Amino acid sequence: MFIQSRFIAQAVRALLVVGVGVFSQSVHAMSPEVIEQIDAIHDPIRVDVVANKPVAIHLLGDSGALVGVSFETSGLPFDIALAGKDGTHYRQFLAQGEGRKHVVFMMPDKPSYLAVSSSEAGSLAITQTSMVAEKDLHAPKRSYQSPRLRVLAEKLEQEGNTDAFWQDITKEGTPMVEPGNKGETLLTFLARGAERNVKMLGGPANDIYALERLGNSDVWFRTVSVPAGTLFSYQLAKDVPDFDGSKRARRVAILAKAKADPLNRYPWPTKAPDAYNQSSTFRAGGGALEPWFEVVSEAQGALSHHRIASVELENERDIWIYRSAGFDSSDPDTPLLFVFDGEQFLRKGHLDRSIDALVAAGKIPPLAAVFVSSIDNVVRAKELPDNDAFAAFMAKDVLSLVREELGFSPRAERTILSGSSFGGLGSTTIALKHPEAFGAVLSLSGSYWWSDKGAYSGANMIARRVATHDRAPVRFYLAAGLFETSRGDGFASILEPNRHLHDVLLAKGYSVVHQEFPTAHDMFAWREQLPQGLIALLGSVDANARVVGK
Repeated sequence: MFIQSRFIAQAVRALLVVGVGVFSQSVHAMSPEVIEQIDAIHDPIRVDVVANKPVAIHLLGDSGALVGVSFETSGLPFDIALAGKDGTHYRQFLAQGEGRKHVVFMMPDKPSYLAVSSSEAGSLAITQTSMVAEKDLHAPKRSYQSPRLRVLAEKLEQEGNTDAFWQDITKEGTPMVEPGNKGETLLTFLARGAERNVKMLGGPANDIYALERLGNSDVWFRTVSVPAGTLFSYQLAKDVPDFDGSKRARRVAILAKAKADPLNRYPWPTKAPDAYNQSSTFRAGGGALEPWFEVVSEAQGALSHHRIASVELENERDIWIYRSAGFDSSDPDTPLLFVFDGEQFLRKGHLDRSIDALVAAGKIPPLAAVFVSSIDNVVRAKELPDNDAFAAFMAKDVLSLVREELGFSPRAERTILSGSSFGGLGSTTIALKHPEAFGAVLSLSGSYWWSDKGAYSGANMIARRVATHDRAPVRFYLAAGLFETSRGDGFASILEPNRHLHDVLLAKGYSVVHQEFPTAHDMFAWREQLPQGLIALLGSVDANARVVGK
């Protein structure tokens, strides 16, 4: 058997050698008897070939040109190669047919042509699709979205400098704003004088972006186009250290350098110990969001601080109870609002101010708000995503303490759970587990990508739970940012799972309002979205609506 296999292998090799020899002889050694010429790009020619009589096809383009050619052989056994007039074989394109094919190649230094032959008579179509002369093979001139950067680049080519540009930018502030296409706005983030790199943390998509250097100048830039109503915060980092480490370690190294943009006029918070603890902000004109926290109300509420422990959770946390102006504990219709990540919504979100302004403007009735601390990020990630023990803690321990402190028992349908990210997810799962206590959910950028089978499994576990269980007496407000999409680097989409959950809730018969805003995963946006949710749940926004913020 071994001997037989060896003879078969030898025979196959012999046939291959013969085949290659026949091909080489047919298109190289034999002088072409027919010569055709390509006259124009995209103008196909039909070539008739007599069996075993090669044809030469001359192409457009001198040596060094980049050429593209398409062949249509109709399945006949054509051999096509690039050959020199001196018989040199440069490159084989087709062997015994292959049907349709498109090739791209460089024209050789010596005169050459396409050598075409076939063991059978037939015809084929050849089209030269492109030709770029060697003198035109260079990188295209850098283009700039920003008209002002384009002018500056041209000035620098004429040996100008950037002094006047930076004087103007210092007066105007950053990012640089210019009109874009279709009603959008061009934003150019700018930094001056870095040596190796500049990166931005945050921005429209709350990601890490690299700025580009303008030639050899001291200008570093990145231009993006944003729709009306865009709202975000960001920091800049010059000369972020690079080193041999894990992808995550290299990514978070930006935190060593990130701080507020020194040329931006709208820092957040306005008072901070240093620029590292401060961000810069931008708000495009238009849009549905309003900064209610900026409205100073004559009538203000009162805030009290409390501590509550849990034996089952094995921890103790802060809660703050806010009684708005006009709060009436004797009125059973008085709303009660719970806010996860309470310290953040108080200190950075100024939600107490927004509540005062909303009540004073008649947008919502007087209410009580309970700000629940998440303790720290480790506890937060454990308790908020679908945790039965934490849900029971909220429905029993926290609610009992609040009832005792406020002296009233709110109706479930007037009791709202709210939060952002994991807080939005937790608000939904807790309300679905305990609808007897919580009858409304206000979810901001809810992390509905999360699953107990794996954080990025792609399954919308909460939507599936809603679809497969009886409808609960819970109303929903869902908000998400148009920039909260998957980045393809391990960060899941927020926007699509929120849309999916909205559709499932609606199909199941729930009352749900879904709004989308040109914002990112950012407290700077959530502090304006939460008041919108209160108006929707306690005011006059139509239920079962999907609204895209403009």
